[in-house]
Amino acid sequence: MKEDFNSEFSKHISKFSTSPFLFIGSGFSRRYLGLPTWESLLIQQCKKLGLPKPYNYYKSNANSDLPKIASIIGNDFNGIWWSNDKFSESRTKFEDKAETKYSPLKYEISLSIDSGTELTDNEVNKEELNLLKKINIDGIITTNWDVFLENIFPDFNKFIGQEELIFSDLYSIGEIYKIHGCVSKPNSLVLTDEDYNGFEDRNQYLAAKLLTTFIENPVIFIGYSLDDKNIQLILKSIIKCLTKDKIEKLKDRLIFCQWDPKVTKTSIIDSTILISGTVLPIKLITLNSYVDVYTVLADNKRKLPIRVLRQMKGMVYDFVKSNSSKSKIYVADNLDNIEKLHNAEFVYGVGLKDKFAKVGIKGLELIDVLSDSIEDREWEPLQISKLCLPVLKGKYIPYFKHLYLAGLLNKDGKLDKNIDVDEFSPAFIERVNNVSINSFYPVKNYIKKRGEVNSTYSTFKELIKSLNSNHLHIIMYTPLLQNDKINLEDLNSYLVENKDLLKDSKLGTHFRKLICLYDFLKYKNKAGL
Repeated sequence: MKEDFNSEFSKHISKFSTSPFLFIGSGFSRRYLGLPTWESLLIQQCKKLGLPKPYNYYKSNANSDLPKIASIIGNDFNGIWWSNDKFSESRTKFEDKAETKYSPLKYEISLSIDSGTELTDNEVNKEELNLLKKINIDGIITTNWDVFLENIFPDFNKFIGQEELIFSDLYSIGEIYKIHGCVSKPNSLVLTDEDYNGFEDRNQYLAAKLLTTFIENPVIFIGYSLDDKNIQLILKSIIKCLTKDKIEKLKDRLIFCQWDPKVTKTSIIDSTILISGTVLPIKLITLNSYVDVYTVLADNKRKLPIRVLRQMKGMVYDFVKSNSSKSKIYVADNLDNIEKLHNAEFVYGVGLKDKFAKVGIKGLELIDVLSDSIEDREWEPLQISKLCLPVLKGKYIPYFKHLYLAGLLNKDGKLDKNIDVDEFSPAFIERVNNVSINSFYPVKNYIKKRGEVNSTYSTFKELIKSLNSNHLHIIMYTPLLQNDKINLEDLNSYLVENKDLLKDSKLGTHFRKLICLYDFLKYKNKAGL
């Protein structure tokens, strides 16, 4: 049977030791912000800025070449901007930053984009964006000018334009590379014919800087067509840096998302793209919604938050690169001087894995959360819900107490699919919402006795009294009782009195299941009351 998209894409991503980079184009901003195409933007500016000639005049004089159109418009607008009272406020704010005759046009375009970045009111887009905030990626490369991405990923560092990229130390984690500039720095926009010529002249340096990203990370292209000039230019420059055998390393790393409103099911296939006579193998995803793609990326969990990983990598980079590092790093190959760790912000150990394991570095474990479900330890419900529950491993986990107390369950006792909690991956939400009373039933041999159990015992208290400490039968029969026969105070008393069974080699798993049943019955449906 053919795998569904989520399984196939997840398996493909898991082949790599690094998380993906996103390469994001203008289609992304059009989808979520309703921003115009480049040509539509120039048409709008012609009308808005009071240019002396209609847009078609500029278009015909530039042979329909958009960068040349922008150059001609910018040249005409320069004089208007410096003299017309309509732009007096703009001049007050920006005249000392106007570097070229095209700066006024770039400034007015930046104002226009920055004031028009409201989210499109679309339920599908809202679901996508909620997932997008949770995805796990190493970084983003974009040709977009707006600031939408940095708002979605506030922990990422931003680098604007080729200059910043070429002359900055990049860690390739938690970074956004705005290679065509940003509205926050209007002069950085790659807009005119002159800008593109300058971009192409320095493109080989940019490609060399990005080469490691393309060789080490899967790169997912969103918001571009396969024949997009910007993508062709970047890939062409990267190919120039590689020998023929090294180009083979790009195989499977280039993943293009192609939006098609007609498709009803997301799919992924092997395909190719032709760059300067070189055929590159790619993965081609065809979709009409990004929900599946973002779901897989959100379930692609990393061990530490991106800001922590970036800080660690930056400290090590600074320590290795500089003779007078400012980072408080302790490098050790034994634990004899462990008191030095108190003054360190980051510890790098060589051959210490086994020794640290013996010392014991430990957080909350499942057995702690199980115990808390029956004997309250007054933990902070929101912190337990966000930082502990999603990472616990095991078939039986008491989810509902802390989720309920943190106010995260809806009236049906479930997590909303679009809940705005970054730590909750789609897989975690599905796992919680799939818990039902059937999840606690014993094996089939016992389920057959359900009718007999309910006709024999009218309450849980009667059941434990009758079975006289036969814990195996008590644990197996209790889930079969009708819910209204289980007094939760009586069940809690039994669980507390016999909590040592949590560590019992034979009954431990079944006892954990009974604790989870108690958690389920007590808290799941409280949210709707």
